[in-house]
Amino acid sequence: MQLSGRLFDGHTSKSHPAELSVTDQGDVRIECPELSVSGCHWSELTISPRIGSTARYLDLPNGLRFETRDNDQVDQLIGQFAGDDRLSWIHRLENSYRYAFLSVICVGLFIWWGINYGLPSAARQVAFLLPVSVNEEVSKHTLSTLDKYIFEPSVLEAERREKLRKNFATLVASRDDGFNYQLHFRNGGIVGPNAFALPDGSIIFTDQIIELAGDDEELIAVMSHEIGHVNMRHGLRRALQSSALPLIIIVVTGDMSTASSVLAALPTILVESQYSQAFELEADAFAKDLLQQHQHDPMSLGRLLERLSEEHEAGTNDWFSSHPPTPERIEKLRD
Repeated sequence: MQLSGRLFDGHTSKSHPAELSVTDQGDVRIECPELSVSGCHWSELTISPRIGSTARYLDLPNGLRFETRDNDQVDQLIGQFAGDDRLSWIHRLENSYRYAFLSVICVGLFIWWGINYGLPSAARQVAFLLPVSVNEEVSKHTLSTLDKYIFEPSVLEAERREKLRKNFATLVASRDDGFNYQLHFRNGGIVGPNAFALPDGSIIFTDQIIELAGDDEELIAVMSHEIGHVNMRHGLRRALQSSALPLIIIVVTGDMSTASSVLAALPTILVESQYSQAFELEADAFAKDLLQQHQHDPMSLGRLLERLSEEHEAGTNDWFSSHPPTPERIEKLRD
């Protein structure tokens, strides 16, 4: 069998017309007037894979390279002498619409699995491994950003704040999860009645949510809910999930310093209430357990949820835009 092509000397980009012939025993000979070429056996060649109709390269043991577009003959010789049909098998896969369609489906399924299960799982692992210093740095930056662009100083009376802080202190007194829980007060401005949990344990109440609450029991319930977000690292996990590439870098390299840049989006996530419904339900369940431990009624959270839901329906508060339906949450609190 004879192949037509061009021969490279392995040192320059200049090529020369050449003919490569193969005997029945697999001995290779190359005829090229410009270059002196010694023979070898076909099995000694390194052959590039077939990609469509592009030229293939046959690298000889002495460093020379033969380029040819006689792909069918090359595949035939591979099967005859090298005993390795993988390259032609790959070519058949690439040229089959059935396998191409199947590959598209597999890629789509893999992306769907990665988004719905892979990223959340990786984000959870990373969030629980982040050192305390990263949580503190992120929280400091987040609160500074919110104070600069969103919040205004609280106008709540000092006595009222002190009473709520005592309730909060009682709630977190028995916790040993390593967080330095603190309660802060701000005028929420455009965000209205709301509460935020920062990764280091700082929880922010707006004046508006205190005004909206029917009594302190409802505010204690909201404190429990936000403590749940902190305990289960929901803010960190949501921020990490929204940045797939840096998250992959953290998982692969273990470089936790990358997390600081990823978590720069946390202020936006908090303000836009972009916790997933699963996170909200987890925080509700956590709050229910915590309230029961302290002899409080879990339904106090349900009452405040109804009040917030009414404001949302009236268009004065979009805190519920990404939250689970209120009846579903109340039903789970009642169970």
